[in-house]
Amino acid sequence: MKDILCYGDSNTYGFNPENNGRYDYDKRWTGIMQNILGNKYRVIEEGLNSRTTVLDDPYYDDIKNGKTYFPACIKSHYPLDLIIIMLGTNDLKEKFHVSPCDVAKGAAILTKMALDITAEKSLTNIPSKVLLVSPIHIGEGINTSQSGEEFGYMRSYELSRNLAKNYEIVAKELKVEFIDASLITKASEIDSLHLSEEGHKLLGEALAKRCIEILS
Repeated sequence: MKDILCYGDSNTYGFNPENNGRYDYDKRWTGIMQNILGNKYRVIEEGLNSRTTVLDDPYYDDIKNGKTYFPACIKSHYPLDLIIIMLGTNDLKEKFHVSPCDVAKGAAILTKMALDITAEKSLTNIPSKVLLVSPIHIGEGINTSQSGEEFGYMRSYELSRNLAKNYEIVAKELKVEFIDASLITKASEIDSLHLSEEGHKLLGEALAKRCIEILS
């Protein structure tokens, strides 16, 4: 069996913008991916609303900092054949005021952690495969969204469009796999941040295909 850890934010958790609840497991991209891959794979879902790459949110102690929990997460689920990292959208909130380049640096820290920790735990010193996913773009509707102020309105819309090129540089430097989720699907028109049910389906299908390519 191949074990795949999916480490992300609310779009991995499955936040439903229609009712502020959570999509059923088989509607989330992780569940869709599991159904496609079948029983020869085990998809481990580790999504948390408002999770950042490496930034401390002053209103949530340190629980939203992706770097803080990542080592324990990896070690508790190890051995792992593949780690999918899809974070960065929450780093674009106005209170953090960071650039796409700096968000990518956060993603690089997590990627390096995944490689180092899994190599250390491996009997052969070979790390798990890592797939770095640049998140979907923030939609233009953020200007009128309830989350607009928190994300700095159109500032985050513009910045999100510069994440992929920076993430791809990180992936090449660290020699890991890369995919741009914004080329697969887009944010719901409801809040311009979260995936719709159709968006989860498209992303789950695309990532399942990529997982097979990586792990075959």
